[in-house]
Amino acid sequence: MHRRLLVIVMLAAAFVALPSHAPAARPTPQPTRTPKAKAHTPVPLPVIYHGEVSPLCAALAQHIKPVIGMMLENDRTIAQSPALLREYNDALANQTHTGDSINTAERDLTLYHLEQLAAPLAHNVIAMQRELEDPTIFPPNPTSDEEKQLDQMRNDLLKALAAQAVSLDIVNGYVATQQLAQMQNEGMHDPALAAISGSDQAPGATTAPTTPNPMLVDPNQAGVHGGNPYAMDPLAVPGITGSVGSSPLLRLIEALQYLQGETQRREGIAAQTVIRANGACAPRPAPSHSPHP
Repeated sequence: MHRRLLVIVMLAAAFVALPSHAPAARPTPQPTRTPKAKAHTPVPLPVIYHGEVSPLCAALAQHIKPVIGMMLENDRTIAQSPALLREYNDALANQTHTGDSINTAERDLTLYHLEQLAAPLAHNVIAMQRELEDPTIFPPNPTSDEEKQLDQMRNDLLKALAAQAVSLDIVNGYVATQQLAQMQNEGMHDPALAAISGSDQAPGATTAPTTPNPMLVDPNQAGVHGGNPYAMDPLAVPGITGSVGSSPLLRLIEALQYLQGETQRREGIAAQTVIRANGACAPRPAPSHSPHP
């Protein structure tokens, strides 16, 4: 727990240390006012300093900092998912039957909250991927020292992003699976829908439908795929496969917890790379200038 907190603090420190914008032009020194008595003394023109911003410093301010901000936001969102999955599991167990109907209000509300986690996660993952794939900022074949530093930061951030993308796959995949299961159940218990689908299942039957593995649903629905050279196979995450007889939901929770730790480990490496690069972009004092009388 202490190590995980330290990693978050490091990444947040890197975020705060980065400038919000590229450094602006240095301030213009104010000339010394000439007394009115010396009317014939020429007034010196103001001196303007033009600051130059290196590609490294510009990329840190305009691309790396937004990526880190979205990554931290995703961490906070993903941290909510294990508790919601447990709530959903409890809601399934506590569904109350009233005659022929089932009170699913708590279950549906919890599933809705899980669904609301997926949208901002997907938005940030796509946006981060777009930023880190810009070849005008991160050259594919870096040659200079600055380009190599940018490439290293990009790779470290892509590795952390790959772990976050699998967390998105798990949350979104589970939501899609449960929504499909609910549609199947409703169709089996609705004579009209059963007749339309041509099902031979008798109305009112209680046989549980077969639902897809939450990690094998339509890839267009679950998460964001492709583009990241460090993309992880969701089925290779410890906890996803689990042992026979263990609860699938508990396996997903275990997988999310593993991914949280792995994401933060990778973020810690990225934070060190960013902090080192940011040291070269620390603001320097403007040169002193004394106007001639």
